[in-house]
Amino acid sequence: MGTSRDALFDLAVNRAAEAAARLGPTRQDGLRRELEVWYLKTRFAYRVPFEQVLDAVRRRPDGPVHWEGGPDGAWRPGPAATP
Repeated sequence: MGTSRDALFDLAVNRAAEAAARLGPTRQDGLRRELEVWYLKTRFAYRVPFEQVLDAVRRRPDGPVHWEGGPDGAWRPGPAATP
């Protein structure tokens, strides 16, 4: 069972991935810029390291997946469980 900090990280990565998907295909520098704007508008900005969120989003595979396991987690098949 993960910690509440892990759950917050998972939520940040999954929401950032959703925001990135709405942007469509972008160059890597465009992704950084767009997610920085998203990140600063969220409540995650001071609780979850942006670079770790960005790294996880960049490693997202194709298909229906969700991030699970906090900063040391991974992309898992299927949609995220709802709390």
